[in-house]
Amino acid sequence: MPVYRVEAIVLRRANLGEADRIVTLYTREHGKVAAVAKGARKPGSRFVGRLELFTHLRALLARGRTLDVVSQVEVVEPFAAIRGDLGRMGAASFIVEVADRATPEREPFPVLYRALRDALLAAAEGDAGLAAAWFAAQVLALSGYGPVTDRCVVCQRPITGGAAFSAALGGALCGPHRERDRGAVPASAVALATIGFLRETGAKALGRVVLDRAQRTEVEALLRRSVEERFEIRLRSPPVIERITRLR
Repeated sequence: MPVYRVEAIVLRRANLGEADRIVTLYTREHGKVAAVAKGARKPGSRFVGRLELFTHLRALLARGRTLDVVSQVEVVEPFAAIRGDLGRMGAASFIVEVADRATPEREPFPVLYRALRDALLAAAEGDAGLAAAWFAAQVLALSGYGPVTDRCVVCQRPITGGAAFSAALGGALCGPHRERDRGAVPASAVALATIGFLRETGAKALGRVVLDRAQRTEVEALLRRSVEERFEIRLRSPPVIERITRLR
């Protein structure tokens, strides 16, 4: 079988048979790839501890008929701080779920790969919730879905305060065009400005974002609504994150 090398993030895992494991990887070179790690669940397997969720790794894969096969794995960054904290784990779960469900298989997108890696690093070392919101904004922007926050998506007139927000149309709506989307929701000036900042900035600048709890909740809800609408998915991680937040 032809072999190839990848740098990747582990997005998802599933058991296969009695001892194998299927891993979904987002790779820098080939986009999203599913591969089987044979014997990964056996005691003493060379893959033990190397294919955990969120792990940044380098791997040697062999092309198979239906699934590729993991031959070798080298861990670059395990992001242990994420797995040691429920809040960080919830945010990271949102990040990898968006990466998994908003991307097709085997379509290289190096810029999105870097955003995924940077988001997990930010979730491990900084404000995990903001890292998750930043990644959602980045996925939308990189995929050509905005969201537009500084002007009306219909007439292009500047938005100077709060406005209606249409996930379906891709951003803010001024008063005269609010009726264009009956599903549009109110959005504060702070939320719109924050989403615009997250869309345009790098992950290292997240320390400049200061939001109270209500503002943070609003930003997260608008971005989640946009991701679900634009990619036609229903995310499973947000309800889990909400339960974790109530427990903390």
